[in-house]
Amino acid sequence: MVSAPVENSDPREAQGRAPGLSVRALQDRVTDFARELSEQWPAIPDSLGLPAPRPEAEVGKALVYTINRFCAAQGETFSIDRLSENIETLAADALYRVRAYRNMVAEGTFETAFQPIMDIDGTATHHFEALVRFGRTKLDCSPFEFITFAEQVGLIHEFDIAMCRKVLDFLVEKAAAGRHYMVAVNLSADSLANVSFMAGLSNLLSRYEAVRDQLIFEVTESAKIEDLASVNAFIQSLRGKGHMVCLDDFGSGAAAFQYLQALEVDVVKIDGGYVKSAGATAEGKLFLKAMAGLLQELGIATIAEMVEDQEHLAVVRDCGIGFAQGYVFGRP
Repeated sequence: MVSAPVENSDPREAQGRAPGLSVRALQDRVTDFARELSEQWPAIPDSLGLPAPRPEAEVGKALVYTINRFCAAQGETFSIDRLSENIETLAADALYRVRAYRNMVAEGTFETAFQPIMDIDGTATHHFEALVRFGRTKLDCSPFEFITFAEQVGLIHEFDIAMCRKVLDFLVEKAAAGRHYMVAVNLSADSLANVSFMAGLSNLLSRYEAVRDQLIFEVTESAKIEDLASVNAFIQSLRGKGHMVCLDDFGSGAAAFQYLQALEVDVVKIDGGYVKSAGATAEGKLFLKAMAGLLQELGIATIAEMVEDQEHLAVVRDCGIGFAQGYVFGRP
């Protein structure tokens, strides 16, 4: 069935068959492989406390992901014949990636790095942001590629739960040694739109009552949120239980202020592009200052990201921003 990868071959060099495989024939092949993949599909780890989804949707998304990667790599040499010849390899790759992903999530075999968020004078650490790190032997991809894969295949909510659990375990361990930290964990917009994730996160937090109030949540990719009302309701339930909530990468999308109006949060992290612009032009600085002033009037704390040097720090301080994150204070 799904076997080891096969080498690409040029269909124009094939002998004894007519060129130009039909799209319908390719669809039939993909459907057959999807059916066989569903029978082998790895189950969601029990340790995450999430309901088991039907594999069909995941199989389809994983196949689309690997096919898109193949098409992009082929460029102008792409053909239906070549895709058909490699569909078995692509199906095997989809199965391998999801299996490796779920094994990593279940076993927690990824690392966390922590970057400080400091007050604007650099005299006190407000909290740390938890970031994923892992060796390339795990999935042979960067953290960005890892997150992109999980989002496109619809598995990011599993990782978000696993990351929360790992950070909570870290907080328990440090608390036992008399050290108490505030740590921010990223929550994908896709996760916040997933009802089973919301229930799973609530159940997880209930098992860590001693340290749960040390957890801050950062909402990422807010531009992808469609049902703002339901996501805001969940955010308010987190805030009602004592968690600070931060809106990440503010300003990076055209509808940033719409999301700010719809999602009631405690903190806004201003996109690093505005920090760089403020350091480069007078207009950029005026824009950043106006943005910071509006957020201050709304009673929302502000964090400037990508503050890399003392010049950037001086600019964001002049703009009235309260906190900063970047290499000027420390790498993750």
